[in-house]
Amino acid sequence: MNPRSVLTWAGVGAFVGFVVAVGMYSPTNNENFAYLIYVGMIVGALLGVRYPVNTRASAYAFPLGFAATTSLAGLWMVGDLSSSEVYAFLAVVVAMMMLVGTSGFLDMFLVPLTYFGGFTVAMLTFRGYPPLQASEGAVVSLFTIGVMGAILTFFAVFGRWAFTVARNIPRR
Repeated sequence: MNPRSVLTWAGVGAFVGFVVAVGMYSPTNNENFAYLIYVGMIVGALLGVRYPVNTRASAYAFPLGFAATTSLAGLWMVGDLSSSEVYAFLAVVVAMMMLVGTSGFLDMFLVPLTYFGGFTVAMLTFRGYPPLQASEGAVVSLFTIGVMGAILTFFAVFGRWAFTVARNIPRR
């Protein structure tokens, strides 16, 4: 069993569960479809055991998305945060993804999906928690670190890949 494959598939499964839950929420107005995120994560983890894939960055992006969202939510439970502190979280996420690097093109394009999957699992964990729901800044900053973090993680691993390729080009 390859743990990187399990983490990658779990993140992709959580993302697919989120997409299906959003698609099903509009016509039915049933909030229980949100738990499809957990179902997708579990099915994805099982697929990761059955169909291993060689990834590096996307395997780290799933727990990173979960950890960044959870730690930011924990800080919002203690007190208010400024926007610069939220962007500092994003800077740490980008720096960590640049340090990890990718194992290939598939890995590079799975990074935003798995990061967002980790974000959705963390947001579902704190669903309906009154201190977070009462503060408008908390919800906005959590969505900022989720959506913007997914976009920036792609550019972080793409930048690392581009610098690696440029370094290997012979000088004339």
